[in-house]
Amino acid sequence: MASRTAAVSLIGLAMLLAATACGGNETVSTQPVPGASRTTAPTAGATGPSASASPSGSSRATGTTACATKHLRWKLTRADSRSHGAPTALLSARTTGSRPCALDGYPELDVYVGKGPSVSSTPKSTKPVRVVLNGARAVEFPVFYVPTATQHGSCFIPGRDSPRISVRPPHAAARDYGAFVRLTDAGGRRLRAQVCGTTMQLGSPRPR
Repeated sequence: MASRTAAVSLIGLAMLLAATACGGNETVSTQPVPGASRTTAPTAGATGPSASASPSGSSRATGTTACATKHLRWKLTRADSRSHGAPTALLSARTTGSRPCALDGYPELDVYVGKGPSVSSTPKSTKPVRVVLNGARAVEFPVFYVPTATQHGSCFIPGRDSPRISVRPPHAAARDYGAFVRLTDAGGRRLRAQVCGTTMQLGSPRPR
């Protein structure tokens, strides 16, 4: 009887050890953080070209307020260069207040005709950017798009339709609808915007 009890105990111990071994092989998967953006995350430890455009920590960590439309004055200037790979226009921003504010990511530039066709900008690079504007200098984003039609082609948003242009800062608040901006030449003369492709990209920011 004692030997039978011992055998049963050994079988029970073997089953317990087997169950423990199976549990040790369980894998825990870590999922990405919901809502994380590949274009707006701050760059830690990077050194920018100047205090007016420098990658660093988040706005909350440094105490710098995120730029809102009420803090900014935008300009969109048609570029003079027609060389291959050169930007079509330059979108510049300057803060209107006395305190610095931060652009954590790229602004959103939209060209549209009423409820008709529209083109929204996307970043040309996936590298995170952070720009701190302190009033001393502006920052500009190169804008790349096709402004003229080919010989037998047409424009997605023709200039004859007098399209409107709006710009919003990154991470705009719910009631921040952005501001209208006019396309001008280097002398400040107003130009009609015309987008002949279906894409528009913003290059990396640079001090101005």
